Amino acid sequence: MNEKLQSNIYKIVFAVAIAILLFFFGQADVMKIGLIGAVMIVLLVITNIQLSIVALIVVAFTFNFLSNVKIIPGKMMYAYDLLVYLLFLFSLINGKKKVNIIEIFTLLYIGFIIISTAFGREVLPLKMKGLEAYIKYPILFLALLRLKLSSETFKFLIKVVILFSIAQVFTSIFQYSKGNFADWCGGFLTRYASGSNAVLMTMMFLLILGWIMVDKLRLRYIFMSIFFMIPLVLSSARAGFIFFIISAIFMFLVYMLHIKYSSAYAMLFTIIGIVILLVAFYYVLLYIVPIFEPKNANTVSLISSPDMIKKDITGRYQGGQLRRWSSVLFAYNYLTADALKLFVGNGPGTVAISGNFGWSSFMQQFEPIFDPSVSLPTFLLELGIGGVSIILIIFFYVIIFSLNRAIYIEDKFLRVVGFALPGISVIMIFASIYTNVWDQEALQLVYWLFVASIVEPAEKAVKKDKVSALIFLKEIPINEKPTVATLINALYKYEIRTIYVAGRENDPNMLWLIDNMKKYEDLKIKWIRIMGYESMTREDILNIITNHMYADLLIIDGSDIPFDFRVIKRFIDTHRNVFALKYSDAEKKECDYCIAKIKRKSILKLSYFLKGRDPEIETDPLIDLFNSQDGTEMGFVNWNFLLSKTEENPEIKAVENV
Repeated sequence: MNEKLQSNIYKIVFAVAIAILLFFFGQADVMKIGLIGAVMIVLLVITNIQLSIVALIVVAFTFNFLSNVKIIPGKMMYAYDLLVYLLFLFSLINGKKKVNIIEIFTLLYIGFIIISTAFGREVLPLKMKGLEAYIKYPILFLALLRLKLSSETFKFLIKVVILFSIAQVFTSIFQYSKGNFADWCGGFLTRYASGSNAVLMTMMFLLILGWIMVDKLRLRYIFMSIFFMIPLVLSSARAGFIFFIISAIFMFLVYMLHIKYSSAYAMLFTIIGIVILLVAFYYVLLYIVPIFEPKNANTVSLISSPDMIKKDITGRYQGGQLRRWSSVLFAYNYLTADALKLFVGNGPGTVAISGNFGWSSFMQQFEPIFDPSVSLPTFLLELGIGGVSIILIIFFYVIIFSLNRAIYIEDKFLRVVGFALPGISVIMIFASIYTNVWDQEALQLVYWLFVASIVEPAEKAVKKDKVSALIFLKEIPINEKPTVATLINALYKYEIRTIYVAGRENDPNMLWLIDNMKKYEDLKIKWIRIMGYESMTREDILNIITNHMYADLLIIDGSDIPFDFRVIKRFIDTHRNVFALKYSDAEKKECDYCIAKIKRKSILKLSYFLKGRDPEIETDPLIDLFNSQDGTEMGFVNWNFLLSKTEENPEIKAVENV
């Protein structure tokens, strides 16, 4: 949207808002306030998507609590739904066209919800209310994924979420200082927010562990972990402590199975960091929690005893309601009488309570024993085994996708999110038998915002520990300044640690590499010293490349004479594959070097600008190879660009692979 049009729309927004306020002045009621809010939301989404999502974050984090304490009307929560649906509509009109695999799973989930609603057993108004409650979260994810949001926008939105999470901690401290009982000291997600806030604090803890993985152990990460533990202590969120322990153990497994650090020190410091976190966590439980928790909480005794945990989640509460796991078993047994109902559930709206249409038939019968505020039993009851299975498939897909792609994202901040997401997904599964984690506005927004932020960058990510580069060094006269330094610096910056180097033994570029290896921590250079090109046969070079080169990167070095990058576009999918470009003249698209990802199995296997070689000279064995039938069949391409020419030393005739 151009600036002039956007400015005009803002003027219209202001004029309409003033007109509505004047029209309703002195006659405000819920309907009129809602109308004003709806108009403002529509215009906000049209004019500024980023600000609309910020508004959605504000609504998700605050309106539930404000409505529970009667500061705002409860129906103002529909602002969340309206924002979600408008963002989704806008994404359909002006969004991305590409469809990702996770979108297919999400659409499958939406389709299943609709089918379950069609087979539902409740009256139509309650079914529609249940449908709306379930469908808005997958639609929210699709909207976030399809809107043309840049990585910088996602990073800004995630920082807003972190800011609200920090505010939760201070709110919890304030609530505790006012003498509220434990469940009212969990921040402002809801009035009884200890459970939901425990999940949110665990998400922040996992982000901190992600920072330790990406960066290294720093003292501030220890203090930040303890900081986000404060609401768990003040609200006596016993399950939250279990979530923290699960998170630390899971991230340690991620580290052991998926991380290869560039130095032993980084590896050691990360292990030490996780151990320190666990030790600090233990002492907080042992000495700090008993000071602030209610006398009957017994947090340490409960979470350290499997028998106590089992007793806490099975059986019944004193009021007669089923405990968490017993509710899951009850929902399953309720559905087993009918095979179709077991698969598609009793339908959305089964646990609905409406001011206009009353209670559902299920809640009229089982309200004294069934608590609909816990996700897993409620979702199992309403969507059956089929719906819960699709949800779990989506969570497991996010875990696998993050571990295989997202933890290799180039952007450091989003890579942290990629590290945290597998753990967050695990917690979302575990917490489903603890609280309303699958149907809570703020938690769902945070989770799907995290997932949407890493999908596109992760598709471009490359697993660095398996990426190697192949360089045919530019040959320059002895005693001249080496030109390979900027290229090696670029490779090192992008965490490419294995490099195959082919060149003359006495070439200044080769000598510079030998002398400066110690500057690059853990850089592995595999030398292929070529002495006397003119003495090599086509078979010699073919043997070197096919048997000793396993490179994934194409290195094009134009440091002597810049090359035209537009030529490369004919051979490389530049949008996804290029790691680094250095332009000497951006307007003319002249490059000093290019580092691009290639696939050895594709038609274009390896391509080179050949420096110092005249493609018309038949005696050059490297040119001869590229022009031969063997070279053509292997996919080698010679673009025949003569960038520079140096004389070869005819006396050196050996070929050596070191």
